[in-house]
Amino acid sequence: MAGPSVSKRLPIPVFLTTGTGVDTSTTISTVGMTGVTSNTTSAVFTALSTPKTFWAEVVGTGAVTATVALYGARTASAANGVLLATITLSGTTRTQDAAAAIFATYPYYYIVTTNVTGTGATVQAEVFA
Repeated sequence: MAGPSVSKRLPIPVFLTTGTGVDTSTTISTVGMTGVTSNTTSAVFTALSTPKTFWAEVVGTGAVTATVALYGARTASAANGVLLATITLSGTTRTQDAAAAIFATYPYYYIVTTNVTGTGATVQAEVFA
């Protein structure tokens, strides 16, 4: 007696992404600040209400440092917010780091840089949701 017939054809998965290979419907980057060379407070910005990753980088010549803090705010003012994460950067020429996922949802966010040092040191900070 012959057993049931089994197809050896397996379905081929299809992943729909943008031309760069990143599905932008699920990953969005909000640049909170870029090109910052001194202690600065960014303008307020909004981000998706999903878990967020806070990323920062400092680039310069030789030793560079920066402290970058992300705040959540209930009003559209870059003041009196709640500190959500702090990244302390220190390295040679280029250094970057990220904070663990942030689940706090606020209507507004802003970024504050302090201790920006080093020849030509510039800071960029982003929030990925």
